[in-house]
Amino acid sequence: MSTAGRRKLRFQSFDEVMPDVERLLVGHTTVGEWSLGQICNHLATVLRRVVDLPASTVFDPSKFVGEEQKRGVMESGILPEGFPAPPEIVPNQTLDERQEAENLRQALAYYKASPGPVIPHRLFGPLTKQEWDRLQCIHLAHHLSFAIPKAD
Repeated sequence: MSTAGRRKLRFQSFDEVMPDVERLLVGHTTVGEWSLGQICNHLATVLRRVVDLPASTVFDPSKFVGEEQKRGVMESGILPEGFPAPPEIVPNQTLDERQEAENLRQALAYYKASPGPVIPHRLFGPLTKQEWDRLQCIHLAHHLSFAIPKAD
């Protein structure tokens, strides 16, 4: 499944994210179900959550995908559409996009300043700090690809 009109977007580093968001704030349209404010809210929530959850957080290893699928995502930089998100990280209201963009900026700084997540990923299992960083960049690009900047 692929939503029509999405951008091909890849981030090699966290430093590429906010310039893209700033460009979107000038003018954009979205494809898919979320507004730019909701996208930024979700991304900020995930960045903080994976750092803040304690190592004792229990995940069900039977839900982990195989090493081959994990490697496919890490190598391709593409997160398939349709992975269900836990309800507590799905934004369900209209949100101010400028405020949520600022929240995303702060969450990126928070994540980057942290030693990194100590929990396994809910689908990919245990990850190194480098793998977490790569997956976060993939996740950021995945969601922001649904926002299309207006022509300059």
